[in-house]
Amino acid sequence: MLESVQRLARAASAAIGRESWIIRQLRPAYESTLQMLSGERGVPWEINGAPFRIDPRYRNQLGKNYEADVAHFLSQRIKPGSICFDVGANVGAYVLQLAHWTGPTGRVVGFEPNPLAVEVLSAHVQFNGFEPIVTIEKSAVGSSSGSTTMFCSAADGMSRLAEQNRLLDSAERITVPMVTVDDFCARAGLEPDWILIDIEGFELAALRGAARTIERRRGSLGLVVEIHPALWDSAGINRADVEGFLTETGLRAVPLNGQQDPLGEYGLVHLSWSQS
Repeated sequence: MLESVQRLARAASAAIGRESWIIRQLRPAYESTLQMLSGERGVPWEINGAPFRIDPRYRNQLGKNYEADVAHFLSQRIKPGSICFDVGANVGAYVLQLAHWTGPTGRVVGFEPNPLAVEVLSAHVQFNGFEPIVTIEKSAVGSSSGSTTMFCSAADGMSRLAEQNRLLDSAERITVPMVTVDDFCARAGLEPDWILIDIEGFELAALRGAARTIERRRGSLGLVVEIHPALWDSAGINRADVEGFLTETGLRAVPLNGQQDPLGEYGLVHLSWSQS
């Protein structure tokens, strides 16, 4: 039944147009029907060629070619058994892939403070049987541990710390716990092999809170970080701050999305060790 409904939907989209008014109006009901027909176990889905089960209502956030160039870079380097942190996990686009790449002997920690996103992320972990290797840390990540203000907007990836996302008309203001990578590692007894950070302009704060971990894992820790210069002012930093941190830690930004200026353009970068 599930496959029949999907075939009919694909045919209708092809005939009418995927972004036509009527298809857009029917999409929420269609996605809810898919989830019901799946027995609330998620529908089959691929992200960059890897098979998963997902809640169909979040397909747009789990694209079949989700940041494919970055995923290819990581998949070639993350080894089975690796310990990986995903800072800003949202609904799990990278948590799922990291769990797939590290295999049953790996560990993945997804840091996500938005309660609505955590609910969806938890479901995706369960749909795929990743509970033994995935831990969800319901916290923001920053330069100090404690609590902070977050402006939440459903589970759409547009929630932010400090101020409301500028693309939204409204967002709910809540208080969420905040932890540093260093404090989490000490508490959990984990030493990450890879850390991914995508937290809407607050990446430098997370890196500062990982300074001891970076120093301890010098030369062996893999770091992939979003660079979002347009949001740095709201995080209270500028380019000189980022450049200073990289100089102090012996890191350099290597673009992963074809940027000409890895610290001046939006995109993801690999922070590689300068001496290597």
